[in-house]
Amino acid sequence: PKPPTPPPTFLLLEIPFFHFCRSSSLFMSPADGSRVLPRHCTRHQGHNLEFISQSPNDMNVKIVKPNFLSRMFTRFCSMRRDIIYTSVIIFIVTIFLWAHESAGRERQGAVQLPSALSFLSEGGGSTEQNKVEDDEDLMKSLEVPVSIDLARDLDRMYGRKVVIKGLDRCAAFREAVPPADRFVSAAGMFNTGTHVIFNYLDKYCEIPGKDHGKIKKQRDALNAKAKIQEIIDSGILFETYWGKHKHVTDRGKVVTLPKYEGFPVENLLPVVMIKDPFTWLSSMCRNPYNWIDGRKYMEDGTRCPNLTLPDGISPVSATIKYSMRETRLQRPDKEFESMLHMYNQWYQEWEEVAFPRLIVRYEDLLLHPEEVVDEVCSCAGGSWKEKFTLSSEKAKKNGDGLEGALARYGNATKRTEGYTDADLKFAEKTIDQTMFNTYHYLLP
Repeated sequence: PKPPTPPPTFLLLEIPFFHFCRSSSLFMSPADGSRVLPRHCTRHQGHNLEFISQSPNDMNVKIVKPNFLSRMFTRFCSMRRDIIYTSVIIFIVTIFLWAHESAGRERQGAVQLPSALSFLSEGGGSTEQNKVEDDEDLMKSLEVPVSIDLARDLDRMYGRKVVIKGLDRCAAFREAVPPADRFVSAAGMFNTGTHVIFNYLDKYCEIPGKDHGKIKKQRDALNAKAKIQEIIDSGILFETYWGKHKHVTDRGKVVTLPKYEGFPVENLLPVVMIKDPFTWLSSMCRNPYNWIDGRKYMEDGTRCPNLTLPDGISPVSATIKYSMRETRLQRPDKEFESMLHMYNQWYQEWEEVAFPRLIVRYEDLLLHPEEVVDEVCSCAGGSWKEKFTLSSEKAKKNGDGLEGALARYGNATKRTEGYTDADLKFAEKTIDQTMFNTYHYLLP
């Protein structure tokens, strides 16, 4: 809501001007011609005045020889005190307005990392009607059924607009790669929704130029066996050739599975999933994947997330094992200064690439799945295979499903549940704030 608009300057000046008009002798014209003047106004016009009465400060006089000069002198003299008073008032009001306007410009010009608390405290100046209308707009903007309280929390944390980075490179990808040779694949760190985006694209996105008859036969065979896996001929891949969880610096250097051998990397449009780092790390505590330390924490009951050592300052290092399966060609294990350092590096590498790629927020896939699928599919030159229907099924065995995900990730309190004050201070200092702000992720 916008701050209340200050009253126009002329309204503020009207008050002292009204006082001036009421008190000034210039506007007083009694029937008998008498006039109340300050004592000092009678000093040089005594011969021209008839004294009627007097008080300690003023005299009630009558001009006995009226002429133009005597009238003007008495009027001006009697006005002088009021003019001084009024001028002082106008000067003070002017200084106040100038200071208020300057402070407003400074606030507008300041660029700060937004805080979740600032969003939570907004709305104090809006009317009840505005709140009702805003809630209606909010509920219309979401593609999933949620309560108004949950919707408000989601709105404060992640906003209402879908954030997809890289749409400006879509045209270049379509121009450079013929439809029959195009591939789209999921990528992202562990627990960021790569299964979900693959399932949606595989079900709804159809890339032109493919042998759709052949694809249908392969899909029917898989459905008969109750299996869900990629059909390479469709152009929708489960992961990038070098591994969806692996660093993009492995692109063109590593092929994780034989089925991807010989595919040009230039023909692949990666869809990189990113997630709020606070909820992502909590997910890693529940499902550590290749995070060796996280696996140990689950075994011995160590507190997780735990970003800092007992001193509350030093970071807890993180070791990622990239060779969990013998059938996959992987890079060597790597140790990071902390899990947030790994997060920063992994996504900074994707931010810096020059080739076409999309970066999609997990939260948008959760709240606006149809819009996200439409943007991604259109980027690859694809079209809808069938009408979109919201799925409540789990994308993977250890997933939450739609209802569980909304309850977990839509709650502002649960977002930082388990973090200590030292963890949150470390996170604020460590997280790449430029990237953090780009995706509308807020500090708690």
